[in-house]
Amino acid sequence: MNQKLWKTTACPYDCPDGCALHGCFDGKAVTLEPNPDLPYSTFLCGKGKRWADRATSSARLSSPLARKEGNLVPVSWEEALDLWAGKIRESVERNGPLSVMYLSSAGSMYFSKKLLPHVFASLGGYTTKIGNLCSSAGSFGLKQTFGEVPVTPPETVEAHSLGVLFWGRNALETHAHVVPVLKKVRERGGEIAALEIRNTPTTRFADRWWRLAPGGDWALAAWLCRRILDGEKDFAGWREHTANPGEFEAAVKGLDSGSLLAAAGLNGEQAEDVYSWLLRFSPVTQYPAFGAQRYLHGDMQFRWIGALAVLLGAFSQKGAGLAFSKDEMALFPSRLSPAPAQVRSLSVSGWPVELEGLEPPVEVLVVSGADPVRQNPASDLVKKAYEKIPFTVCADFILSDTARASSLVLPITTFLEEEGDWRGSYWHSYLVRSHRVLPPRPGALEETEIYTRLARRLGIDCDLNAMKDEMDREMRSSPMLESAGKGVYRWNEPEYWRSGGKKAVLPVRVPETAEGPAGYLRLVTVHRKEYINGQNWDVPSAAEIPVLSMNPSDAADRGLKNGNNAVAVNSRGGSLDVRVAEDPSLGGGYCILPQGTRGVNLLTDPLVSPGSGAPFAESWIDLYPGKEDRPEK
Repeated sequence: MNQKLWKTTACPYDCPDGCALHGCFDGKAVTLEPNPDLPYSTFLCGKGKRWADRATSSARLSSPLARKEGNLVPVSWEEALDLWAGKIRESVERNGPLSVMYLSSAGSMYFSKKLLPHVFASLGGYTTKIGNLCSSAGSFGLKQTFGEVPVTPPETVEAHSLGVLFWGRNALETHAHVVPVLKKVRERGGEIAALEIRNTPTTRFADRWWRLAPGGDWALAAWLCRRILDGEKDFAGWREHTANPGEFEAAVKGLDSGSLLAAAGLNGEQAEDVYSWLLRFSPVTQYPAFGAQRYLHGDMQFRWIGALAVLLGAFSQKGAGLAFSKDEMALFPSRLSPAPAQVRSLSVSGWPVELEGLEPPVEVLVVSGADPVRQNPASDLVKKAYEKIPFTVCADFILSDTARASSLVLPITTFLEEEGDWRGSYWHSYLVRSHRVLPPRPGALEETEIYTRLARRLGIDCDLNAMKDEMDREMRSSPMLESAGKGVYRWNEPEYWRSGGKKAVLPVRVPETAEGPAGYLRLVTVHRKEYINGQNWDVPSAAEIPVLSMNPSDAADRGLKNGNNAVAVNSRGGSLDVRVAEDPSLGGGYCILPQGTRGVNLLTDPLVSPGSGAPFAESWIDLYPGKEDRPEK
């Protein structure tokens, strides 16, 4: 490899793998390869490979666009920034700083994105969202149990776990770089198992799998806790690491086993098989899914899975922990975090509804690293709420659905055109420093530069480029990081279970679960390996009619069979044309659509779960053979 041409960078995606890359630009095309200095970046997935074409794509924006007479038309940067600053100034003078809303998401996981709100904090405050569309409810539940989200490094799993249990986590599609770790577990005589609502690439890779009912994870975990306690197979030492062992044990033994199995969707023989597997392949690391917490009781799903991990020896046996997620920006220099005088927070999934009647009203909304018009639940309500806001701004490198609905669109660079930024992971403990692979797209600016120019027009002393340089210097000199290769650093991150003195507060109640309208199917939206939700414009299958998978009996009840076109509708009147795929691996009463598909969020509802989570899986639909068959509203 010619080191004079190749640069180190990292994929910015909201993906646990946090891959390090080598990139090269020959003046026309970009080439990307995995960077082996990060041990888990052993290959590039299809999503990562597409960045090579994205960087030079003709779909890239190269000029700001402002809405004039209903249409988005090119304008200069000077005009765009003057317009933006003027709207902010008017809004703050009229209704105070909370009338400006900053909405960000995980379109890029680079550290510098944490600097952007400084401009709005300098105004005296702003409105923003709380929670995220991905992990809020699960993280909230784990924090209720453990005080934080526990960390179990992949190195621990690889070296010590004899079993790995995925709770609804389709890792081979959404977390592919864990596969070498799983193979190492197998080499030591271990097994991989999966609890799922359907057959997936991960269940086919696993040594065994059991089908759960959607949202029934907590019930199986609670049943297993009772089985462990009744069988006196609990691992020594769990009580001393538990703040409420007596109360928990009494609560568990008071649960009805039959009711738990019914909620889990398993019979007694299947549940006993799970129990026997857990004992046989102890120590077991459990990987609960992001989808497992997309219910109104998503926090309790994780509280009971966490309790099971404790009873299975998480505190006493290496490799017996639980791995979900963690703060990928934990090492971001805290002194550089914005500190606004006041912040008003709206829920990540409910803000379009919460805006109604809000005082002071939001008059300027700025979107960064997000495509809420496409990726938020109830996208029809999102678009209506978005268009009611007097002035909306979207920063993106292509014309996303949200950009198309905005008053002002700002063209930004991609990570491949930026220097000196940092990327962490919410799975492993490596960080990557980015280097510029190719020159910035003409007309596009880095977001730190855009916001610095905005600050100048607002008369604010806020140089985000200088802050980014400070961040970079501090990260490069951090005593917590050791170099693992060019641009790759390792953090000796403390493992939660081994840090000592920890006490878990185990759950003592079971959740109330929701049921949908009679005759409706629960809609579960799932990730696909081809794309990241919200960034799907260049996916080969993006223009295809979405495929809805369902149990053959549910299809027959509606006069449908494999390959039929149908119309999916929800109780709000949202509808989507779909193609039916019969899938006998699914149970009855629910169906599957790929998340990120254009229009899928016309069918989901803007609900809020504990921890400000987004319970996508609490949406319900019915299906009709054709538009002429659907009932009147």
